[in-house]
Amino acid sequence: MYMRIEHDYPLGLIANMDETPVTFDLPGNTTINETGARSISIRTTGHEKTNFTVVLSCMADGTKLPPLIIFKLKKIPRGNFPPEVVVRANQTGWMNEQEMMYWIEKIWTKRAPRFSNPRSLLVLDSFSAHIMDSVKRRFIEKSTNIAIIPEGLTSRLQPLDVSVNKSFKTKVIDLLCIYFKEFILLYL
Repeated sequence: MYMRIEHDYPLGLIANMDETPVTFDLPGNTTINETGARSISIRTTGHEKTNFTVVLSCMADGTKLPPLIIFKLKKIPRGNFPPEVVVRANQTGWMNEQEMMYWIEKIWTKRAPRFSNPRSLLVLDSFSAHIMDSVKRRFIEKSTNIAIIPEGLTSRLQPLDVSVNKSFKTKVIDLLCIYFKEFILLYL
């Protein structure tokens, strides 16, 4: 709040960024089977513990920045990804110093395309990749003040964690369920 008062940021220059893991096997809340069946077999891909990271960021005025997906792979997978989605790959599938620097250069700099590095405020949790000295220096170069949410308080103070990440994952599951239902109905 002190930084916001001091710099009088417009809502379009206050942001939040957060990572959320998404598993390849997203269990749905709906099953399809014959009416009256006593048991329903649930098949999985065998990748229940395999996940990727989705980095979501938004401005306080509601503007969404392009999402970043980080796969646990050596190379970026081939595929028809939407042009507004940025895709990366590394050995862990998590945000690290290198991915954070990439996010700053390729996504954060798009926060205000009409201006070059306008004075902004970014709210982050205390994840290690967010608070590295090299990352902090890059934010300074990009005219960005960072506000670090104290450890243990992200579930209460992190806007994306509190109100977006869960609904994002639910939407992903719902879209996959719709896709699979249509696929199954085609073959019944």
